[in-house]
Amino acid sequence: MDQTTIGEYIFKQLMIQDQLPGKQDFVLKPLSTISEKSPRMTVKIEKTDGKVEHQHQTKGPEILFVFSGKMVVKTAGKEFPIGAGNFIFFDEETKYTLLPLHWGDVLVRINMDSSFELKDFLENIYNTRSSVSGMINKINHAYRKDHYAVFNAPKVDNSSYVIDRVLIEYVEPGLLYCDKISHLLAILVLVLLENDCYVDPSAVNLQSKYQISDFTDYITKNFQNITLTSMARFFGYNPSYLSTELKQTTGYSYKELVENERMKQAVELLKNPAYTISDVVNYVGYTSKSFFYKKFKAHYEMSPAKMREQLIER
Repeated sequence: MDQTTIGEYIFKQLMIQDQLPGKQDFVLKPLSTISEKSPRMTVKIEKTDGKVEHQHQTKGPEILFVFSGKMVVKTAGKEFPIGAGNFIFFDEETKYTLLPLHWGDVLVRINMDSSFELKDFLENIYNTRSSVSGMINKINHAYRKDHYAVFNAPKVDNSSYVIDRVLIEYVEPGLLYCDKISHLLAILVLVLLENDCYVDPSAVNLQSKYQISDFTDYITKNFQNITLTSMARFFGYNPSYLSTELKQTTGYSYKELVENERMKQAVELLKNPAYTISDVVNYVGYTSKSFFYKKFKAHYEMSPAKMREQLIER
């Protein structure tokens, strides 16, 4: 099995499990088992449902790897987005919540036993590589306080390669697969440190890389057939995260922003007698004339016909 095949295997299992009701995640089953040793890790794939938050509490140390897509994590009083190629290392007995996942959002959760501890790996590195001692002290301090560490590595090819090798060893275990996985995870930590992938918790927040005008311009151009999902895909966000982002940056909800734009466009069309009310309704994206009338009257405290009358009189 290679990197392409492990990806196909995960998506195939995900598609099968998505058809089944029940748990929010499922265990990725190895293709064979090694009876001489019990597994030191369990790999779970988070199921896509798009409806509910997924609440978890780790038992042992846990690694979250975003295999594809984007999602939002809440833990230790913070809420932040993570995207494909990102890692979160959780300490044991740590609570976290995932906002609803959508198609294409694939999260791999690697549940470890106590033999793997990020703190132990960092301590070993600290004792042998003084050049990164400052960074390790910083990570250790935050990890002991918040019980998680975020690494942003979407462009670090080596990290993707290493985690793929971990998954391949898990799915197709050999006689020494436990030792291989342990060493691969140690290499993963080294790669993340070497590429300066650690994200300081104080920098993990919901600050947007977009301006308010980016959101409003998109709505202005696409108000006729816009959906929250299509807009989220355009900006590279999870729909739930985008909804929060819009409210925080504009003060309006997604629905309010779209409705405001449609009402504004409707008024512009009403200025031209060549357009019938039905033309206006269809143009601004409503399928029901009565629903449009209801929204318009709530917005302007008058009917479209009355608005047209006043506009023409001016």
